[in-house]
Amino acid sequence: MRLILSDCRMVLLKTTVAGVAILVLGMLLLTVIGQYVTVELQQVHKQDVEPHAEFLVGDSADRTYSLPASSEVLGTISVTQAPSNQTGDIRFLVFDTDSYQRWSSGEQASFVYSAENQGHFNFTFTPKNSGVYHFVFDNTASLYKKYVTLTIAYNQITTSRVADTRVGYVGWAFIVCGGLILIYALLKRPPISWA
Repeated sequence: MRLILSDCRMVLLKTTVAGVAILVLGMLLLTVIGQYVTVELQQVHKQDVEPHAEFLVGDSADRTYSLPASSEVLGTISVTQAPSNQTGDIRFLVFDTDSYQRWSSGEQASFVYSAENQGHFNFTFTPKNSGVYHFVFDNTASLYKKYVTLTIAYNQITTSRVADTRVGYVGWAFIVCGGLILIYALLKRPPISWA
């Protein structure tokens, strides 16, 4: 009987030690360890390149903008005919500097983006290299001049490391479990057998 009683007390002692250890680990997770466990956070910031530009296009017009590499460029174009203000069509091309030089001298050139639309339309492309890009509005197929309204922006992605907030939840779970185990071990009485 004495052996059974001491075994039971030993189990309760081990349970108490385990409860305290889990409780302390939970507190460490909340206070100290949590700040060293980080996650990578990506944020997208919209940077305006041309918030609003209005201009008249005869045969053609071009605008030059500096753009970063691998950032999604997005914008809107609105086209109306000059005498009537009705929606009109225009050919829209985007070139890098080398291709623009070839295109302007009449040679065959590759473009980064091309569209031939009417009225109001959106565009999106991603430049491979940072540098100067030429936005060309080609109106040679039309007899009427066009009013063009242009907006351009790009999405800049920034990456940073921040503390993982989930570690706090794990810490609280450890504290609750450790506290329950500790309470059980402290309140549990060894069985007394009457012999």
